[in-house]
Amino acid sequence: MHLPMILYSNNNVSTLRNRNLQIHQSPQPSCLYMSSKPPSTTAAAIATSTKERLFFQKKRMATFMAFMTGWADLLFIKKYNFFATMMTGNSMKMANALVDGRITDMCFFLSVIISYIVGVGTFRRAELSYKDKAINGLFAPIVVACFICSDYLSWIGASKFIPGVLLSFAWGIINSVGSEVTGTLIFVVTGAMTRVANMIVDRMSRTAGRKKIPKEGFLMSMSVIGGFILGAAWSAILSLKAPKLLTRGTFSIMGVIYGLLFLWLDRSELGNWWQKKNGKLCEISADETSCE
Repeated sequence: MHLPMILYSNNNVSTLRNRNLQIHQSPQPSCLYMSSKPPSTTAAAIATSTKERLFFQKKRMATFMAFMTGWADLLFIKKYNFFATMMTGNSMKMANALVDGRITDMCFFLSVIISYIVGVGTFRRAELSYKDKAINGLFAPIVVACFICSDYLSWIGASKFIPGVLLSFAWGIINSVGSEVTGTLIFVVTGAMTRVANMIVDRMSRTAGRKKIPKEGFLMSMSVIGGFILGAAWSAILSLKAPKLLTRGTFSIMGVIYGLLFLWLDRSELGNWWQKKNGKLCEISADETSCE
C-alpha cells in the first residue's frame, strides 16, 4: 500500500514551524491567578467577615444574659426584696437600715454585698491563674449548686440570709463571665441607656460634629436594653401563669441554664468530650462546625 504523499512548499513548512513554536511557548494557566480578586483583598474580606461574625456572637450572648438578668430581677423583688444581680439597691437599703437602727437588715444587705464581691474576686483570681483553661466550665457546677441550694433552703422555710448569700456569690461570677465574654456590662441597663442617648445626641448636634452612630456600640447597648426588658416581661408572665415556680423551682431552672451556658462557652477548651479520636479529646475547628 502506498501512502499518499502531501507536498508542502517552503512557505507552508515555515508557517507550521512557527505555529508549533507558539504553541509550545504559550504560558500555561496558573492556579495562582484563577481568582479574580488579589490575595490582599481576599484576606481583608475574610478578616472583616470573621470580625462581624464574632461581634454578632457577642451581641447574641449579651442579649441572652441580659434577658436572664431581667428574669431574675423581678423574682428577687417579689420573693426576697433584694437584688443579687447588682449592688446599688442593696447599698441603699443597707444605709437606710443602718439609719433606722435595723441591725439585722443592715447585716443581711452587708452580707449580700460582700458575697457578690467575693464572687467577682473568685472569678478574677481563677482567670489570672488559669488563663487559657476552661474557666467558665470550672464555675458551671458551682453556680448550679448555689442556685439549687438557695431554692431548696427557700422551699423548707429557711431564712433568706443563706439563699441571699449564695445567689449573690453566684451572680458575682455570672456578671464577670458576661463582661468577659461580651465586652460589656450585661447587667447595667442604665449605663446602656446612657450610651444610646449620648450617641443619638452626638449624631443630631452640630456642636458635636454630627458624629456617626457607631454601629457595634449602638447594637450592643440596644441588645442589653431589649434583652433585659424581654426578660422582665417573661418573668411577669411566668409568675402569673405558674405562681408555684416562684416559691420553688425557678432559680434551680435558671442555675441549670447558666451551667449549660458556661459549658457551651468553653466548648473549644473542653473539646467535644463525646467525640474522641485516638483516645484524645478533639478540638473544635475555627469555624465551630466540626471536631478535628
